[in-house]
Amino acid sequence: MKGRLKPEEWRPLMTSFLIYNRRLMWTMPADLALTLLAIVPLTILGAVLFFPTFGAPGFLLYLAILFGPFLEQRFSQVRRNLRLKADMEASRLVGIGPFLAVLEKIDSLGMEDVERAKRRRLLRYFSSKPSITERILNLRDAGKSAV
Repeated sequence: MKGRLKPEEWRPLMTSFLIYNRRLMWTMPADLALTLLAIVPLTILGAVLFFPTFGAPGFLLYLAILFGPFLEQRFSQVRRNLRLKADMEASRLVGIGPFLAVLEKIDSLGMEDVERAKRRRLLRYFSSKPSITERILNLRDAGKSAV
């Protein structure tokens, strides 16, 4: 059928998925560890600054801002980078050419969710999944640096 992926074309995607889920998802990059360590002084600083001035509601609002969007953004960026790293490791196993061919074929299908992910602006900073364009550019850059 035209426009559908053949079973053998799924291999690069499945390889990347397995590398991410079985190995990389359980790692903690150094920058994330530093972020988590920085949370402690930020919490203490917030308690010193916000609690005396605004009381408990002000301090709770500060904590909601600190632990809500800030940490979510950091964790999602780490997961996104790990997914891109899984793509690179998978491309070493199955070849950059076949991997890029599959991603470009998926991109050419014009699927609604793929197109929506490409149009994300602000929400891409809170998404842990890179767009198909990011994945393709990541592999192309890896291919250029390997040459």
